[in-house]
Amino acid sequence: MEPEKLLPQGETAQPGVPSQKAQSWGAVISIIIIVLMIIVGAFYSWGKRIAEEQTLTAPSVTQENQ
Repeated sequence: MEPEKLLPQGETAQPGVPSQKAQSWGAVISIIIIVLMIIVGAFYSWGKRIAEEQTLTAPSVTQENQ
């Protein structure tokens, strides 16, 4: 027979089911990843918009100087 694993008080071992503490950390990590993806997407879109504005304004500036 295998020795019993001791669990913190109030927790029961069920195969394949994470503990309450593990579930809460999983939710926190998921939220952090989603927020980081939104921030990276915002910076990507902002940089793309700035690049498009610079390409649109660059030819008109060079034509005025000639």
